[in-house]
Amino acid sequence: MTVRDWELRHFRLMAALAAGGSIGAAARETGMAQPNASRLLEHMERSAGFALARRTPRGTQLTDRGRVVAGLAAEVLEAAESVVRAVEALERARGALHVCASMTVAEHLMPQWLACAQQQLPEVSVTLDVGNSDEVFERLRSGAAELGFVEGPTVQTGFRYLDVAPDELVVIVRPDHPWATAGAVAPEEVASAGLVVREPGSGTRQTADRALAPYSAGPRFEVGSNAALAASVAAGLGPGVVSRLAVQLPLRSGRLVEVPTPALRLRRMLRAVWSAAMPLPRSGEEFLRLVSA
Repeated sequence: MTVRDWELRHFRLMAALAAGGSIGAAARETGMAQPNASRLLEHMERSAGFALARRTPRGTQLTDRGRVVAGLAAEVLEAAESVVRAVEALERARGALHVCASMTVAEHLMPQWLACAQQQLPEVSVTLDVGNSDEVFERLRSGAAELGFVEGPTVQTGFRYLDVAPDELVVIVRPDHPWATAGAVAPEEVASAGLVVREPGSGTRQTADRALAPYSAGPRFEVGSNAALAASVAAGLGPGVVSRLAVQLPLRSGRLVEVPTPALRLRRMLRAVWSAAMPLPRSGEEFLRLVSA
């Protein structure tokens, strides 16, 4: 056997040795009997032409060369896992599509998109998960979803994106708040007020924080959904910053009032995102064409 004949089990053993610190722990991690793991390591050392590990009473320690090999083995295993995820995505490409959308998109745009998909893409079965923008990226990264929709101002590294719809945040108050009839409110006033905002990781929160960053910040009251934010503002907790999409009805009914803030940059773009490391399945491409038309 030569180094060119090494298989994934060889790389798994090296990675497990680096993590576990003993041949016994590495054997358990890789599902091998300890004698088999020892023999496999010996075969690897013979084919490499140098020692990969030192056996001591305290365990098995990698040599300097062994640590280099273990680091490269981890990269090989990561690449192999990417192949597995890509194949699984291709297997699902015939019709099933797992989508994860941030709350604003899920609550106010996704219902119409799903209704259109039902009519125009009857062969595509869409499963929808909802989370904030950071959670969308995490589910895409783990392979739990193939296509995501986010509302944050930035796209995380390792993802491709497509702009699908413009959006704007608005500052809202209840009708008896002093700002309801004050005309335009300065950014400094907004920043220093006790604002009701979405939780960290939300695209709405990220956009609001970026717009208000140049000004001295006051206290923040965090809530976990757009509905909770609107209800908190209506109850008198304070002014809030939220997507206009999320408060169209209470603004029309007069339950809430939009405060003009012309000096604040609160516009943003809602985006479709997917992993750059995996191909978007055909069902995802078709759904994306539908929502971006």
